[in-house]
Amino acid sequence: MVWSRTNQLIVAAAQRLGGRGEPLGARHTDYFVRLVHGERQAVVSKTRSPFLTQVAQSLANNKHLSRALLASRGIPTVPDLLVDEGDDPRGPAVQAMLARYGRLVVKPNWGNRGVGVTTDVRSLKMLARARARARALDLDEEVVVEPYVAGTNLRIAVIGGRFAAACEVQRPVLVAGSRVHEQIAALNADPRRGSWTDPSLRSMDQLEPEEDLLAHLRLHGVGLDGVLAEGTEIEITGEEAEVIDHSEAVHPGWIAIAEQACGWLGVDVGGVDLRGPIAAFMREPEPAGAACLLEVNVLPALHLHALPTRGAARPVFEAFVAYCLQLPGAPAPCARVRI
Repeated sequence: MVWSRTNQLIVAAAQRLGGRGEPLGARHTDYFVRLVHGERQAVVSKTRSPFLTQVAQSLANNKHLSRALLASRGIPTVPDLLVDEGDDPRGPAVQAMLARYGRLVVKPNWGNRGVGVTTDVRSLKMLARARARARALDLDEEVVVEPYVAGTNLRIAVIGGRFAAACEVQRPVLVAGSRVHEQIAALNADPRRGSWTDPSLRSMDQLEPEEDLLAHLRLHGVGLDGVLAEGTEIEITGEEAEVIDHSEAVHPGWIAIAEQACGWLGVDVGGVDLRGPIAAFMREPEPAGAACLLEVNVLPALHLHALPTRGAARPVFEAFVAYCLQLPGAPAPCARVRI
């Protein structure tokens, strides 16, 4: 029996707390773990708690609607445009957004882990192609178009409605100069990268270009043997180049925003993605500032906080197990949509 990295960390945390984690059925599946501590038991699905409702999960997964609802509560969210199957991807609204921001990001409205996301979109022609790609991967053939936000990603983990950790996630970036496959090979040579086929407790994963990345490259008119045009950069969404712990440095105002966003959407265990210059998260949020919320993830990558590439490891998996089993001192279940 081989557990994934996430489930290895869950089982190890359960053992440190005096309990155990075990398969749910006779035939191993990595999708579920039964947590046991004395008379207490709980079934978790990776980092989804047993208290998360289907309504909350679906609402958070809908990027456009969840952002709109959070914005109505004063949360600084990235502005976006929903392009449905009947909308013209070259229409006036899209043209206006491109003219205003210059650089756009196109993604499935129901996307996950950066799949189907196209960054650095600078023309209507490329936007139409990116929309077709994202639409094919979306649950309802819906696509969101949003401005490219300069800076880096800040991920805040919320467990049981409470702040647990925060880290800066720097994405790998392909640039002009050497061939694409050479840059990917250099990234994969990092000993901190593990393999999906042989799960380990390494901080990051190998980049597998034959999957979603290759489609992203094609939209930029380049293949693995090609060289990016001068001035072009391709950010590889869904992957990491560095994960830097900032749990003790983030301003309390941003922590409150993350907790409130999860609470209103009914997400009890969430990973809140914020974007902007890292220095912006060390000071009080500004309503019209450069930093904003991108989304709330209901299947948060808690390993980012337990296995950072720089900074202190945080006991997020112990907090997760304690919450799911409702051990003494853990917060009460709080998964209820409040918007």
